[in-house]
Amino acid sequence: MATIYCMNCGIELNEDARFCPECGSPTLLGAGLVEPGGQAQVACPACGALNDSTNKHCAECGAALWQPKPDLRESTTAMRIQREREEYATGESRKRTLLYGGIAGAALAAVLGVSCVASGILGGGKDTEVQAVLPGATTTQETPAVGTVAADGTVMGSAGTSIRATIADYSWEELAIIGKEMGRQPSREAALAMAAEYHLVDETGAMLPNTKNADIIGLGSLSMRIVDVYHDNLANGEGKAGLTLMATNIPFVHRMNVEDDITGGWESSDLRSWLNTTIYNSMGEDLRTSIQAVDKHTNNAGHSTTASSVTSTIDYLWLPSMVELIGEIGWTWPSDPNNSDGYNAITNAEGSQYALFAQEGVVALESNGVLSLNNENGATVWWERTCSPSGVARFRGVTESGDPSEIYDASSELGVCIGFCL
Repeated sequence: MATIYCMNCGIELNEDARFCPECGSPTLLGAGLVEPGGQAQVACPACGALNDSTNKHCAECGAALWQPKPDLRESTTAMRIQREREEYATGESRKRTLLYGGIAGAALAAVLGVSCVASGILGGGKDTEVQAVLPGATTTQETPAVGTVAADGTVMGSAGTSIRATIADYSWEELAIIGKEMGRQPSREAALAMAAEYHLVDETGAMLPNTKNADIIGLGSLSMRIVDVYHDNLANGEGKAGLTLMATNIPFVHRMNVEDDITGGWESSDLRSWLNTTIYNSMGEDLRTSIQAVDKHTNNAGHSTTASSVTSTIDYLWLPSMVELIGEIGWTWPSDPNNSDGYNAITNAEGSQYALFAQEGVVALESNGVLSLNNENGATVWWERTCSPSGVARFRGVTESGDPSEIYDASSELGVCIGFCL
């Protein structure tokens, strides 16, 4: 039996070895570059002469035929995630208050660290503490080459992790790696191309119906679906979140506020506090540490006629706004038609429509099956984070049939459709 050497770390291997037992690198046989029992030749990096793959040094000039590289095990999911957390900047993230409609600008306030309190991340003077960890920043660690065959037989993609068949086949840590790499792309088109490479969208960039389960310990399981890519802004100011997901089922209900009150809007709501404490802390660690905090724009004043009422909150878990479901509106508001332009401007400033809902033709005042979500008893009503700017103590919600334009008293116990970003 001939002696061959690992082209990654250089240790001796048996000629029938498919992967290096030391560093995990595939051999020529494991990578499918040579048939079992066959021979392959490698070019000398110094002189270019062809050599038998069993040689450790060039027969022509004596140069080494392999160059040591970083241990491929360093690119495994768990270790890469840990490195990113350790490298993440320890400074506090920024909360930006955004002013719209002729009063453009941004005010930065330090509100988010490893431990986030409700007066910052949750707002509204609430004193419930949120324990949260932001997954990290860009890492320069070398990853296996695209096309490398991993130990489980999958192929490495351009994000540095294995390509699998559907979203359900990935771990949350793997999806977090892919999402971060997508967010670092220079354009939405480039991010869509990476998502298609990983079978997270189809070859045309359309959102797929595939889902992945997310267990909420003691409270149920969410069935999460990708609704857009390269859409939401990261709370740390470092660009876009690669993946935005929303639940396709409603396992629990909650009131928006104890009283029928919209003062402070989404930012001061009891539901926001509950999501970012009870629900967030009930998630498995693999998912909880994979979620990225994002800026969400919402009317946080309540009754208002000016778009400056729309400000930014930092959220790990959130509800969609009405405009994120239906796109921009141009209504005449029957309760106060003279201020319709102001109310429309406020509502339209709460984000932009997600690709899935544009793809499925979701519009205002019409039912759509993609928004008709079930609890254990069948189709149910569920909340949006948009409160009514016209003064009534109500928030927008989606009906059982999927009409996203209804309003409900803030004290109502309605379904909660969770969204988050990776």
